[in-house]
Amino acid sequence: MKVRAILFDLDGVILKSMEQHLEAWQFAFKKYGIRVKKEEFYQLEGRGVKAVVQELTRIYNIDTKLAPLIMEDKINYYDKIYKAEFYDGLFDLLAYLQDNKIKMAIVTGGSRNRVKRLLQDYLNGLFSAIVTSDDVQNTKPFAEPYLKGAQLLGLNVQECLVIENAPLGIQSAKNAGMRVIAIQTTLGEEHLKQADYIVSSMKEVQAKIQSLLK
Repeated sequence: MKVRAILFDLDGVILKSMEQHLEAWQFAFKKYGIRVKKEEFYQLEGRGVKAVVQELTRIYNIDTKLAPLIMEDKINYYDKIYKAEFYDGLFDLLAYLQDNKIKMAIVTGGSRNRVKRLLQDYLNGLFSAIVTSDDVQNTKPFAEPYLKGAQLLGLNVQECLVIENAPLGIQSAKNAGMRVIAIQTTLGEEHLKQADYIVSSMKEVQAKIQSLLK
């Protein structure tokens, strides 16, 4: 079936922000003598912040009653260091999709307020729908976020192509019945094998989409 929409993950796909999130989690856990490891955190990407802090406290054997305090420290620190950075080739890809009348949506484990702020500041009018952790009962790897994205666009799941960079996001899209392009921005190919296609840059994402649209 013809591709009529591209559904983008946010962090690690549109926004070069995973390094900032990691720094914020490392800051929040430091007072407990824990250094959050990059690869362990990156593999949790896609879940909402509440689910991430619960999983990290479990991994590092910290009392889960501390989770709300750790989460608050993480959010406050991230807000202080936040700087919007985008991957090379992203805006060329977005322009190409606009020119070819391909619908676009963001499906993320991030908060709605953060996504709305980003759209207003940098990506106004480009995306027809957004789905955040505030909009679903079950975040990635459940199918709900991507199914909701297709529903908001008014499209069949077979008409949607997903761009992801992490295992939980890929699982979510595959559980929803969608094809996935995985981009190696934060994790290597060995973590992305469930995707239909694996690429290493936004330029390669665009080339793959162009070949699928033909």
